[in-house]
Amino acid sequence: MKFTKDWLDVHLKTIKSESQIIQKLNSIGLEVEKVESIKSELSDFVIAKIIKANKHPNADRLKLCDVDIGKNETLKVVCGAPNARDGLLTIYAPPGSVIPKNGMKLEISKIRGETSYGMLCSESELKLSNESEGIIDLNDKYKTKIGKSFFGEKKGKNVIELSITPNRPDCLGVRGIARDLAASNFGKLKELKKNKIKKIIKHNLKIKIEKNKKQACSIFGSCIIKNIKNTESPGWLKNRILALGLRPISAVVDITNYVMFDLNRPLHAYDLNKIKNKITIRNSKKGESFKALDNKNYTLDKDMCVISDDEGVLGLGGIIGGERSGTEINTKNLLLESAYFDPAIIRKTAKKLDLNSDAKFRFERGVDPQSVTAGLESAVELILEICGGEVSKFDIQQTRKFKDLEIKFDTKMVSKITGSNINSNEIKKILSNLGFTIKTKGKFLNIKVPSWRPDIFGEVDLVEEVIRIVGFEKIKSIEPEKKRTKPTLNFFQKHFHLAQRSVASKGYLETITWSFTDEKINSKFKENLESIKIINPISSDLNVLRNSLYPNLIFYLEKNLNRGFGDQAIFEIGPTFTGKKTWSTKNCCLRN
Repeated sequence: MKFTKDWLDVHLKTIKSESQIIQKLNSIGLEVEKVESIKSELSDFVIAKIIKANKHPNADRLKLCDVDIGKNETLKVVCGAPNARDGLLTIYAPPGSVIPKNGMKLEISKIRGETSYGMLCSESELKLSNESEGIIDLNDKYKTKIGKSFFGEKKGKNVIELSITPNRPDCLGVRGIARDLAASNFGKLKELKKNKIKKIIKHNLKIKIEKNKKQACSIFGSCIIKNIKNTESPGWLKNRILALGLRPISAVVDITNYVMFDLNRPLHAYDLNKIKNKITIRNSKKGESFKALDNKNYTLDKDMCVISDDEGVLGLGGIIGGERSGTEINTKNLLLESAYFDPAIIRKTAKKLDLNSDAKFRFERGVDPQSVTAGLESAVELILEICGGEVSKFDIQQTRKFKDLEIKFDTKMVSKITGSNINSNEIKKILSNLGFTIKTKGKFLNIKVPSWRPDIFGEVDLVEEVIRIVGFEKIKSIEPEKKRTKPTLNFFQKHFHLAQRSVASKGYLETITWSFTDEKINSKFKENLESIKIINPISSDLNVLRNSLYPNLIFYLEKNLNRGFGDQAIFEIGPTFTGKKTWSTKNCCLRN
């Protein structure tokens, strides 16, 4: 989970510095994995040097260049620029970067039979000027900067990355992180601003959730937004998307991504004009397929949750949308989706298809089912502000009711389990700041668990929440009250270990084998004892309990001989069985 200090300030009123916040996050169980500078859109474009510009073997106008991109790395790049030459300092765009002029995302590709790892850029392609005749020719002052970003990185702002454990899905949103910090006396959690949205058009698209036992979707919220002007995102939104390590695409896509990371509320936007007649949330049929937004085709198994129209699958619910209904820069009308999907079914589907996405990552851990409306409101407000348009009433369809869990809690449990004396009022304050609703009932507290905390089940979990916020360092280390008066090992155990050490000191290697063996071998060593057959043996050659240790030792002695180990000295101490109700421990040695 990534965020910035200024993003956190949207939800948390605090005077604490970034370094203090990082220290506190670690102490309350939200591990800070790394802190790094924010990259700009053009940070990937680095200064490079053409070591050798060779003629392309299969094209007269192309050159195959050996390009030094710094860090002792040289790559092959196919280039058609007439000024590409040995020793030229220029700008290199790696695979994965996006060319500003046309928005094209670079990939490793073959050009006339030769693999090109990225491209060398002209001024026109980087929007530096209209010059497009050749690639950029840098002067000698850049010789010492090979491998560094030409455009540099934004200084003074950092991206904080947290390693969120699977039990804390609420902290996969910036607001959840802010809530934990507020509970730790690191500031005050700000209330979400709710501006009244004028809903002036009709929601005239028919939507239906098919009811069955394996249906993953239990809530499907949506609204229609018409006459928008999809555009490039404003600077503040671009910076937050870049901080996440994502590429800004358009205002609509960036807003849905922003809300997902801001509130831990995945959304999906459809181009309304591409939807045929109606939306059905149903289980897939075996063999159905669709092309997803990652440009890959997926063939579905039976009972995977899909969002579909009259022409087929539009996307996999809670995982990824389809290319057919995806929004574009010229999209005018939207259907905005905010839904809830079952974590287990989402995980199972994604694993079968080997498919990963930010939405899937959140739904499989547990998204707040009561955040459907809040997610729509937040996204609609931003879309109207940036893109304009007219919005319909929200359509919320629900097939299952979610009940809030209530726990009867004794505050004395905290001191009993942790050994720290924390008074009842402080416990109430901590839990209240974390979003728990508290009512006092006699000596106990009736605590209602917030819908965004699927990891809380009982009193022990509440104790953990309290001590986590107070600080684990407050738990004092004390010596055990009772001291051992009796020896650790009894008489039998002492002699067992004495026998082990004694035989091992003579050069024997200890062997540990099954307590059962092959009846044919066992019969040669049973000395008129009864064979004890096993009713349900794990294999046909291990069908009796051993009367002696020799059968297994001889079996493995022979096995080792067959493998070329001639000099062997092995022993075993273990049980042998002389009757249905009697057994004894024996020591047996073999030397070859």
